[in-house]
Amino acid sequence: MNFITIDFSLNSPGICIFSDNKYYFIGYLKPKTGTKKEQKLQEELNLLKDTQISYQPDWTNNEDYSKSEMIKIQRHMKTADDIINFILSVTETKKQYVVAFEGSSYGSSAGTNNIIDMAAGAAILKMEMMSRLEVLDMMTIAPSTIKKHAGNGRLKKDELWLKFLDNVLNDKELEKSSLLKYCKEEIGEVKKVPKPMDDLVDAYFLNHLARILFYPEA
Repeated sequence: MNFITIDFSLNSPGICIFSDNKYYFIGYLKPKTGTKKEQKLQEELNLLKDTQISYQPDWTNNEDYSKSEMIKIQRHMKTADDIINFILSVTETKKQYVVAFEGSSYGSSAGTNNIIDMAAGAAILKMEMMSRLEVLDMMTIAPSTIKKHAGNGRLKKDELWLKFLDNVLNDKELEKSSLLKYCKEEIGEVKKVPKPMDDLVDAYFLNHLARILFYPEA
């Protein structure tokens, strides 16, 4: 069974894969995301055996991007295609997938148009996943439910980050992850979680929860 969880956004989707009892993390970022320090961190993350950081085409360079719905749909289709190809490069199979998305936050400060674009992008990704993969189940889980799984439904990003560093779920497979080791040794406790770690941490806790929901008897 392959568990795929996605913290979806337009500029920095975070993906966590659990396959063959191993974690794999993928960040798919808008070019030049974050500070210079964060961009250096992204380069280092890409050297880890269980982490991949890739960059989207720079769609915003197209002067018609903000006006053209066709260009936006092309972006969503390209994002979906890339993410599915990243997943297949890890799992090497189209069979037996459980997929979970983090739901939208009601406290989001994003504008209406951005929220509509995010919903469209997520819908296209879901449709393409169901078309190209054997999806046995697909879930959408509220952010507060994911945080509650980590200990408290009101956790802030820096607090959730500490839960990840502490491996609060006593996850033996996470403990083996080179990503966790890197985060403990090279990043540590911070007030502002660097990109893309905030998205990958959300995707991790979502992945752990999705497996419990799919196998409640385990």
